[in-house]
Amino acid sequence: MAPIQTHAAVAKKGLVCADQGSLLSRWAATDDPLSSVVAHWFDDKRVSTVIWQRANDNIEMQATRRGIPYETDMLSISWKLKTEDGERNISIDRKTGQRSVIEDGTALITVDCEIFDTEKAFQEKLENITENLQSNYDLAIANHKL
Repeated sequence: MAPIQTHAAVAKKGLVCADQGSLLSRWAATDDPLSSVVAHWFDDKRVSTVIWQRANDNIEMQATRRGIPYETDMLSISWKLKTEDGERNISIDRKTGQRSVIEDGTALITVDCEIFDTEKAFQEKLENITENLQSNYDLAIANHKL
């Protein structure tokens, strides 16, 4: 009998991937999206990515305008991300649900992901994350004079 993962469709599903510490902690002007929370939505051929960044005192979601083509097989879902200084491979392990960012053969970060089978549930999760990050940021600056 073939594993369930071979029959699972990727399209019309979302993933929210995060190190739980990133949901609770501090934000700096130079936070690298790789070390913070990231979300992906898959259509039939492309993956769109949402990241959260701080703009002044507001936490904002930023989405890719058009998705990046992805490849999938029985073990993983993967795509290449171009950066200023090269290329990074993003890989989702279909069995464990972990997202890894790999550069020059080395995993830079690996985090767990939560899967969403409907776009509505995915969007609700994104809104919830934004509210939580904003609340945590507001609490962190509440005692400052300016």
